[in-house]
Amino acid sequence: MTVAPLRETEYSPFLRTDFTDEEAWQALLDEVGDDWVTVMEDPGHQGLSVEELLALVPDGSRYPVLVVADDVTFSSAERPLLLIDVNEEPGRTFRAVPDAFQSAIGNLSIANLGFDDYLRSLDDSGVYRISDRQRQALAALQSASRPNTEMPQARVLGPGASRARLGRPTRQAQPAQPARPARAAQPKKPSAPPES
Repeated sequence: MTVAPLRETEYSPFLRTDFTDEEAWQALLDEVGDDWVTVMEDPGHQGLSVEELLALVPDGSRYPVLVVADDVTFSSAERPLLLIDVNEEPGRTFRAVPDAFQSAIGNLSIANLGFDDYLRSLDDSGVYRISDRQRQALAALQSASRPNTEMPQARVLGPGASRARLGRPTRQAQPAQPARPARAAQPKKPSAPPES
């Protein structure tokens, strides 16, 4: 059976090459999300090797990697995804667990980091994972990007608007303070006695 080439997309293709567990696939999609990837579900990709998948990449493609959910992904409790280098040295691979995947695919997509950077960051089992410190930093960034609904939002005053019209207290004029009485002028002491 001839498999059609992958379509050109703005984001890296997220391919499924194992179709044995629909429920696990849906759970993986929910966990990973679709930021930075375009999900392409084609039964013709069933069991394709890295080389066969690379042969489907259109000439001049803009995406840096293919992301693959394969039999290893679904047979492991951690669900590590396979990332295949398309641009730098096509065919190189590494795996990333779902909570580290978004960081990897985002950085690769904007060329903030290259494939070599991730190959140097793999653990002893050849899988990319983020550290607790990175996880905390990512959580802080994500919470900073969400609006804080507990804090009042700033409002821009348009022409002719006043604080009173917005229901905010206006500054009350303070009563004038009584003026202090002026000091009486003191006579100057002569610097030298007058000559007689």
